[in-house]
Order: sequence, then structure tokens, then C-alpha cells
Amino acid sequence: MITQWIEDCQVQRIGLHEGLMISLEDYNELVITRPLQLTLPPEGGYPAEDVMIDPNDVPDVQRPLLNFAGSTCTHATCDDDGTLHLQLSSGHRITVAADEHATAWELYGKRHGYMACLPRGRVHVVRHDVPEEDQVADTPAAAR
Repeated sequence: MITQWIEDCQVQRIGLHEGLMISLEDYNELVITRPLQLTLPPEGGYPAEDVMIDPNDVPDVQRPLLNFAGSTCTHATCDDDGTLHLQLSSGHRITVAADEHATAWELYGKRHGYMACLPRGRVHVVRHDVPEEDQVADTPAAAR
């Protein structure tokens, strides 16, 4: 499991352009281009609810569900198979599984580096804020 550097960063802006773009403080941006599971927090008398969202085709009725700007990323990890898990202070949770044929998500950090879940769950990491020997090797998910 790889912990992301975006933990404790506030979500500044959310956009939909060639995927779901989540801009976070400290010059970080997460781009999700494959379907994601969004867990909505309980509200009033309603329980938590899971919704599948295709970030390349979000119907108008689902757009308000992506209103978590201003919340803080409290937990961000990536499993060995490339699945990304985010938890936000608003109670929202995002899970993005790897895709067999396409990049599922990319994380850009001006002060940290780059990380992406490539096809078949291969996670590619380029960090410029940690020594090279401390970086996670870029290997296929099956080999990790």
C-alpha cells in the first residue's frame, strides 16, 4: 500500500474536463479518468450511499454529488493492484479501480512528483521529494 502525499490537503476546486479533476492545496492535482465509486456520507435520516460515476460522462443529476470542495483529504492510499482510496473530511469516499486498457488515475504534485495507475494496475511513481532508494519500484501489479 502506497500512501499519497495529498493527505491533509484541502480540496480547492473540482472540475469535469476529460475526467474528474480534483485540485488540492500545495499545487496538487488528481485526475480520475475511469469510473469511480463515490460513497456519499449519511445525511439527515438517509444512510451512506454508494454511487458509480463515469467521470467522462457525468449526467446533470449526478453533478451535485461532487460538491466536496473545501473538505480535506484525510486518507489517501493506493493498493498493490492500483486501486486508489480517498477519504475526505466531508465524509465522502472515492474508490478508483485499475483498468485493463487505460490509465485510471494520475496524481501530479509540483513539490512531490507524479504517480499514475497505468493499464492492468501498474503503478508508476516519480518522486523528486524523496531519495531515489526510498522510492517504490515501478512494477506490474502481479509482481508486487
